[in-house]
Amino acid sequence: MEWILLGAAVMLILLIIFIRKKVSFKFGLSPGTLEIRPIKGLKKLSDDLEKSLSNSYMENVEERVQRENKLKENEYKWRLLDLKRYFILTSLLKEAPMFSDKVDELWHQMLMFTREYDEFSKKFLGTTLHHSPNVKVEPDPDLRGFFDWIYAELFFIRKENIHLYQGFFRHPVHPEIIDDFKNLPENELIDLYFKRDSHYMNTVLALISSMKKTANKIKDHDKSVIHDKMRKCKSEQNFNKMIVPVLSVSYFHYDEFSSYMKISKKSTSTSSCTSCGSASSCGTSSCSNSCSSGGSSCSSCGGGGGD
Repeated sequence: MEWILLGAAVMLILLIIFIRKKVSFKFGLSPGTLEIRPIKGLKKLSDDLEKSLSNSYMENVEERVQRENKLKENEYKWRLLDLKRYFILTSLLKEAPMFSDKVDELWHQMLMFTREYDEFSKKFLGTTLHHSPNVKVEPDPDLRGFFDWIYAELFFIRKENIHLYQGFFRHPVHPEIIDDFKNLPENELIDLYFKRDSHYMNTVLALISSMKKTANKIKDHDKSVIHDKMRKCKSEQNFNKMIVPVLSVSYFHYDEFSSYMKISKKSTSTSSCTSCGSASSCGTSSCSNSCSSGGSSCSSCGGGGGD
């Protein structure tokens, strides 16, 4: 009985220490820019996004958010930065789930200003960007792994981004997806993963070229083991040992990434990521469901924008 009580006390102390570390997280000054990577056309895409967001609209959003939420110093600007990054992803990807509760909260607040939001999304994408809730409690791990890879290809990653997304590369990039980028031509990759009607096709092509280079740096892996045990924690960790070093050398401020992950990896035993919603852009024509290979789920247009 005494050993049980002692063990419980130790666990409680460790839990308190961990919670304090999470609560004490401090947001540094935001960079003021989206810190994009040198992908062709990405600067223009970023500039077009900024031009689509009127100052009066964003001032009203910030006032509402600050009034209704108790945010830490500098937190709003980091949430906004990551929401802008997410909007960039929606302009390129066929399917773009939302994997951050805190960023999604800001998206919800933007939707409250219906007319301004509609004007923004049509000016940026030429159509309304709908917010569709994700009915799954747990995110598709293959979709999250792919999302993290795309995110790292486009943006520099700092500890604040890692905090908002509760870690990156907790789920491995599926080997079939890596093989696709190693072997398939551009047109097939666009059909599988990207928007064929994107206004920024030169950026899509440059992104594909960059991802092909990354995929070719990854050594051959034991596909039979990965396919059979993909959902098991041990297999995920072993597979990530191959891809994370390749990505982290170029993409992460590595000290920030490694030190944060040592703390945050204990937060859950399975998945620490949530997928509240996904974005879909609908014009006047009807939208059809589309599936990508490698375990990615189907995406379709949501019914409304005020979710």
